[in-house]
Amino acid sequence: MAAQPRRILVGFDGSEAAWRALDAAIELTGYGSTLTVATVAPEGQSPPDVPLEVRERVHARGLTAAYVRRAGDPVEELLRAADELGAELVVVGRSTRASEAGEPSDSVGAALVRRAWCDVLVVG
Repeated sequence: MAAQPRRILVGFDGSEAAWRALDAAIELTGYGSTLTVATVAPEGQSPPDVPLEVRERVHARGLTAAYVRRAGDPVEELLRAADELGAELVVVGRSTRASEAGEPSDSVGAALVRRAWCDVLVVG
């Protein structure tokens, strides 16, 4: 069975989990799929540029990606970006606090799973 093209959004905050989420999103980006990498800064702060290493990792896999920068609540901004892009999958890293405690937390990933209308992949 052939994979269907998808619009994939990955949230990236520079953490180890975000790097794993980026790698997972890259692996899932098949022929005809689009990949968008989003960074979100707290309200009132300037959104960070996507690190050059992210762009290089995407390019090294023969892919192109769009890059968006936002400011505000990470969950709200990722949901808004997913809506605007028509994303069919949102990929984020699992928070360290949630994985160390061994139980769900009110992390970005957990909130997205509860609230998103599209598929969400939380990478550990």
